[in-house]
Amino acid sequence: MAPLTAAIIEELLETDINLEEGVEQIVKDLTSHFYDIGELCEKLQTPLTSTNVERRVQGTLLLTRVLAHLPKDMLNRQQLNVMVEFYAARLKDHHNVIPAVIEGIDALVRMVYMEGTDVVKLLQSFFINTTCQSQLRSDRFKLFNTFQYISERYVSELKVMSGDFIYGIISSIDGERDPRNLDLIFSFMPGFIATYPLLHLSEEMFEIFACYFPIDFTPSPGDPSNITRDDLAAKLTKCLVASPDFIEWAIPLALEKLESELIVAKCDSLELLYQGALNFPCDRIEAQFETIWLALKAEVFPGSEHTTVVDAALRAVSCFLEQAAKANISISHNYQTMLLGTILTHLSDVSQRLFEPAARIAIACLSGDSIFASEKIFGTFLLKLNDSSNPLNDEQCLSVYTIIGKMFKIICSHDPSIYNNLSADLCEQLHRHVGNTLNANDNEDTCNQDLMRAAIIILTESTPLINEGNRALIYKVLTKILKLDFLNLTNELRVLIERLGTLQPNELQTKCIDLCISDFSTYSTCVQKKMFEYFLPLVKQLPFTELIVNLLLQQAFATYLVNEKDKHYVALQALSKLLQYQEKNFVKELQYEKSLIAKYVKLAKKVDSFYFPNMFLAEIAVGLSLVIRSLPVAEQYMVATQNLAELNLQETSDIYVAQGLLGFLHKDIRLDDHFERLLDDLTQFSMTSDDLEARDVAHHLLCSFVNKIDYNNGKNNHGILKNKIKQLIELIKEEKEPAIDILAWFAKGLTMRGCDEAGEILEELVKLLEHPTLAYAACEAFNIISSKYPHLHLPIIKFLYKQKYFQMMLTKLRHKLETYCEHHLQAFLYILRATPHAVLKLNIENIGPALYKGLSTTNMHTLRISVDICSSFVHQQDEYFGNHLSVLIPLCLKLITFEDSMYVRISVLNLLHDLTKYPTYLLLPYRMDVILELASALDDPKRLVRNAAVRARNSWYLIGAPGTE
Repeated sequence: MAPLTAAIIEELLETDINLEEGVEQIVKDLTSHFYDIGELCEKLQTPLTSTNVERRVQGTLLLTRVLAHLPKDMLNRQQLNVMVEFYAARLKDHHNVIPAVIEGIDALVRMVYMEGTDVVKLLQSFFINTTCQSQLRSDRFKLFNTFQYISERYVSELKVMSGDFIYGIISSIDGERDPRNLDLIFSFMPGFIATYPLLHLSEEMFEIFACYFPIDFTPSPGDPSNITRDDLAAKLTKCLVASPDFIEWAIPLALEKLESELIVAKCDSLELLYQGALNFPCDRIEAQFETIWLALKAEVFPGSEHTTVVDAALRAVSCFLEQAAKANISISHNYQTMLLGTILTHLSDVSQRLFEPAARIAIACLSGDSIFASEKIFGTFLLKLNDSSNPLNDEQCLSVYTIIGKMFKIICSHDPSIYNNLSADLCEQLHRHVGNTLNANDNEDTCNQDLMRAAIIILTESTPLINEGNRALIYKVLTKILKLDFLNLTNELRVLIERLGTLQPNELQTKCIDLCISDFSTYSTCVQKKMFEYFLPLVKQLPFTELIVNLLLQQAFATYLVNEKDKHYVALQALSKLLQYQEKNFVKELQYEKSLIAKYVKLAKKVDSFYFPNMFLAEIAVGLSLVIRSLPVAEQYMVATQNLAELNLQETSDIYVAQGLLGFLHKDIRLDDHFERLLDDLTQFSMTSDDLEARDVAHHLLCSFVNKIDYNNGKNNHGILKNKIKQLIELIKEEKEPAIDILAWFAKGLTMRGCDEAGEILEELVKLLEHPTLAYAACEAFNIISSKYPHLHLPIIKFLYKQKYFQMMLTKLRHKLETYCEHHLQAFLYILRATPHAVLKLNIENIGPALYKGLSTTNMHTLRISVDICSSFVHQQDEYFGNHLSVLIPLCLKLITFEDSMYVRISVLNLLHDLTKYPTYLLLPYRMDVILELASALDDPKRLVRNAAVRARNSWYLIGAPGTE
């Protein structure tokens, strides 16, 4: 290492590159203790004291950069004191030197051993000798960062500065216009104001923020800071309410700007009032609340046409009431009395146009003392509901019920100690009126279901407040309306029954559920289905579990007459829903106690006599799969193997039972000992059965078995599978079409597993695409392999199998696609549909021509796939399609009148719209042709197509217009 000399210093100061390299070396030398910071300052004496300003700038900058790169605990207090004296004095220097000084001060205050008194010395020198706003934007940003840091670290010392420090900060901020600096200031100043007493400078501090309110800022395009107007506005609002002293000016400011015609100014003002309600003391707000309410009333009563303003005003009202209720209940009552005096007269006349805005304010009133307000509002409503001389019609009653339901929801969201204080007499009258309304709406011709829904919601929200007498009425009414098949209130009734069951289980059972169940067999299928939906949630409640489960099992596994099979099916569906949504432990215990699997298997043997046996068998399979998946792995294996021995897989019913028992077994259960038999039986069934639905079930089982079977267990399962594939290939040579389907499902399971045998099957299927009679079946085989089947259980899925499948098929089909062949093209597009977009993008040059050929066909499936894939690329403005617009656009224009598929027409029109995002110079040659051709789509008989055509045509009209790229 060369010793540090004045000559070396001079060389370092010649260029910025030398300066940065020199800083690194000096920092290394200092940390290695070859010399100390004092010696460095001595060597810098010449440039630091030079009469040339630029030399002083370079010297100061070198020292500053060294300080910034030094470890924070490198300098001791004595050394730091020397540096503080230097930088404090340097603040008197030429203004060109000040940026380097600011950077150096920032480095100094972050040192570990820096003392607060030295920070005070630096600040005093700064405030006396220079100003923040005379610096460049970047330097001001550094200063504000420094202010934030020292205000959080040196609190006690800076408080000693008292008003000088506060005034200095105010002077530094005053006049700032840059949004990046303002974003920083607005972020840390609320904490600053809360920490330091503002003394006599409260108004000055408030005014430096008030001048920005409301924020008027539009971000520059491409601004990397991502600062938005809303971000600045939210942070500014926090500053305006940061001190309780600001209440004197903040609320008048908000009320003044609330009178603006600008929506954004109104919203900002309402947010300021909301934040003021949260942060200012209630006793200081009380004197101004009448003025606040008059201003807010103008926005909510009757209300602005802008819902955002109304919502923000009601939010502010609610916050004032809520905070008052927490601080002083008498203040809350004063506020609520003021509001209720405005609205109660309007709540008594439902037909008035002011009823709705009054109702919104009534809901807001509950944010304070909800009992105090609700009793006065409920009293007003009851006068109208009980007015026999001028009764409300259904629509008016619905309006009142809707408000009452919302009010009860708010009231009962509090603790019981609060909502139990609500007048029992008011609740009794309201619940009796609601019960009578429900009781009167039992005729299909005169029933108002919206009114009934609102009535049920009232009961649901106020369930804890219904007294015993009214509960008896409610149970009686419920028992009646649960048997009505024309009601469409399943969700509402289910929630009400669940709430009643939680609070009054014995009453609900004896006075409602038992009465419904006693006549259950006499109900229509529709009513039985609804009752299952009503009662299923009660299973989670212990008092009802046995009752509902027994009802379900009795109905699901009972013997029915031929004309009652639909009731049987409804019960099976309900049981499946129960098994699906209950926890596994519950289902497992149910199996242990009720032997569900045995019941399902026994029922499957009887299904042949039903009208639609496959529908029943499918539901049985669902139930079996849900039960067996709840069992431990060992028990799953035991149940599966025991039942497998008794299954005849040439019978349709047993195929479905096998699907339920075997289709969703745990991935570690492989059934290796039964693999050959299962493969033979299921293959034979698929080859011989005429039942297409049952064949699909067999295919799913085959796919699952070949996917998870163990080829390395010494059972020769690998050889068994290869032999079966060869047998199927031989059957295909005899033109046995079902064999193609079986091979396709084999290929699906093996492809997802990543087995080599999949390649052999795919090779055979590719050959069949040229077969004169089997080409269509081979094409559909690729559809099977590429499609998703949510109910297919494939436990072994190899990572990136889709990519491997795509690459394999691209190699096999590429040469065929060069010469047009419909089935090859359709098969390839099925493959593309299943391939991840990222893989397609990497191979776009290879697949692009196939996509264009797909767009030129008349096959609807081929077209849909081609259009969807092209649309995904065009939406991302892919370069390949931008370079082939001369091919793509004419093909799309031909398809906008494709009669066989509205989906294709809409998709193509959306694609044409997305094309307009490409650069203008690429699109201008086609602009007029596209506009003229799109005219025909404007007369399409389908409204959705016409909408898409208008959107696309408008976007093409605007190409090349001023202001567009």
